Amino acid sequence: MKAVRVPVICLIGFLAAGTVIAWSTVALAFIRFYRAEGTLLKVTNCRFPNPITTPCFYGAIAFVVALLWAASLASGAKRLVRGYEGLWWLLLASTIFGWSNVGYEFWRWNQSPTGFIVSCTTESISSPLQSPCLYGSIMFLGAWITVGLMLRTQKQAPVRKESSSNENNTPADHRDPLSG
Repeated sequence: MKAVRVPVICLIGFLAAGTVIAWSTVALAFIRFYRAEGTLLKVTNCRFPNPITTPCFYGAIAFVVALLWAASLASGAKRLVRGYEGLWWLLLASTIFGWSNVGYEFWRWNQSPTGFIVSCTTESISSPLQSPCLYGSIMFLGAWITVGLMLRTQKQAPVRKESSSNENNTPADHRDPLSG
């Protein structure tokens, strides 16, 4: 049986939670938009922004891409550091994107005379702390930190060498921080 490391479980957990948060938010936004506008194809002169034009939609796509990427790396026979480095860059960009949107919502909320803003969910919220953007950004940040720690551990791990003194001529027993 293949051993699974805690960082890989944490990574998949952060990305799965973020995917659920993002896509449930986008699905509800599409339903609300359709009820208000009668179509999903309208992008101008709308009561609410079309969900396809909101940052939440693109964050949801990034979550799915990152989740599939992480799952493919976790299920592979070999853990490719290069694959995790690419995932690290995607998660960094997604984290910056998410927290920029959270900052923008805080700015809009601060500028609002009523103290209410319409979030990307097409709902009026009284605080950016109620925004799914905040929770998605936290999930992206957690996943990015997890991959960073995994890469750091990998770089500090001893170099794998074939054991010439081993009778079965099998590789020496060194733990790979990215696998089990």
